[in-house]
Amino acid sequence: MMAGPRSFLLLPLLLLALVVAVHCESPPMLGGLFEANENEEDVQQALNFAVTEFNRGTNDKYGSRVFQVLRVRKQVVSGLKYYFDVEIRRTTCSKSVADLSSCPYHVDPLLKKHSICQFVVYTIPWLNQTRLTKNECRDDQAYP
Repeated sequence: MMAGPRSFLLLPLLLLALVVAVHCESPPMLGGLFEANENEEDVQQALNFAVTEFNRGTNDKYGSRVFQVLRVRKQVVSGLKYYFDVEIRRTTCSKSVADLSSCPYHVDPLLKKHSICQFVVYTIPWLNQTRLTKNECRDDQAYP
């Protein structure tokens, strides 16, 4: 019996699951959340996408960047979902700056801003699609 056209649609998902399983100490369960390494290239790309979208969606004239990654998890679905808990801070650079990574954070009490954000990035690598599906931030009042 020959495989139908639908069976070929599963091939990218199975390949993705295999790649993720090889990079993890214990293979993740399909659909299950697992802790991820913030230094992995795909995680960094997803986080950069989330922060770029965050900055694009604010009315702030200054760009913000990640100060600290609090937690990052992945989920293998029909693609990959990345779940981020991060601390972001306002920089001294305007949002028009292409790369905020070297921009210093504001220290002026009237201009500094500190938020704790939850981002969820959904990506389907074989279709070259990425979306920010959750973007929730709250100002951290404990920030000195």
